[in-house]
Amino acid sequence: MNLQQLEYLKVISETENFTTASNLLSVTQPALSKAISKLEDELNVPLFEKNGRNIKLTRFGKIFLSHTNIALNEIEKGIKELQDIINPDTGTISISSTSSIGKYFMPFIISDFLNNSPNTKFQFNYQSIPEIIRDLKTGKIDLGFYYDLDNIDSHNEIESIPIKKEEHVLIVPKNHSLSTRTEVSLKELKDESFIAFCESSKDKMLSYAKYLGYTPKISIHPSEASMLEGLVAAGAGISIVPNTPIINTNTISIIKIKEPLKDKVIYMGWLKNSYMSPITKVFKDYVISSLSHNI
Repeated sequence: MNLQQLEYLKVISETENFTTASNLLSVTQPALSKAISKLEDELNVPLFEKNGRNIKLTRFGKIFLSHTNIALNEIEKGIKELQDIINPDTGTISISSTSSIGKYFMPFIISDFLNNSPNTKFQFNYQSIPEIIRDLKTGKIDLGFYYDLDNIDSHNEIESIPIKKEEHVLIVPKNHSLSTRTEVSLKELKDESFIAFCESSKDKMLSYAKYLGYTPKISIHPSEASMLEGLVAAGAGISIVPNTPIINTNTISIIKIKEPLKDKVIYMGWLKNSYMSPITKVFKDYVISSLSHNI
């Protein structure tokens, strides 16, 4: 049994015709038939049977094909892995992040990296933190980016490292009485209405009461982070958010908070003791080296 026979089996099962399969495989029909006959002799079962003018897999053929597909897929993965090693400047990196990190952080870091490695391809999508951790563990993605992870030590399979701290600031609409201030005390916000967003659940929301020293009025809980800035700009309330470069200062004023608040931390994670392609490792090291001064 050899790899060529397995490839022949797969194509014949898809075409259900020896002539069509021989044309696709660029091999003569007698040679194709002989290869399959040898495979059947070795397995001691018939793999195909006549179906009118065509052929179809037997019960034995269907069983063996399922294992053949797995074997061929694994070989293809091995070939890709070796190609990545041979060509360390190219390849595809699969990344997931939470939606807010994906909107303001990932575009900049990916764009900067592509300036030096333009042949790199990225597969990128937004997910919740539990989904990111799940896909890291199953190997579906190479790297994940997320905020503070609860019980981070309990995820032994995942290596999570902090890469960036973000200072919390107050944002208010331009026509707000505080909009011209450069700094504000939380005590001054007692009568204000807040807009509060949480990426995963309201239970994880920034505890306004903890920092303010009183229970504030929460006017709106937007379902998407992208809605928050628009609501503030429209005068629906004020909000305490991480200070990011995409806050639109044309419609919103950013005000420093006098009291020290716990910084929000972005983590990068990957599966421990698993194969990491050279280009993914280059990107991972680039992120660490570029952002280490932020921690």
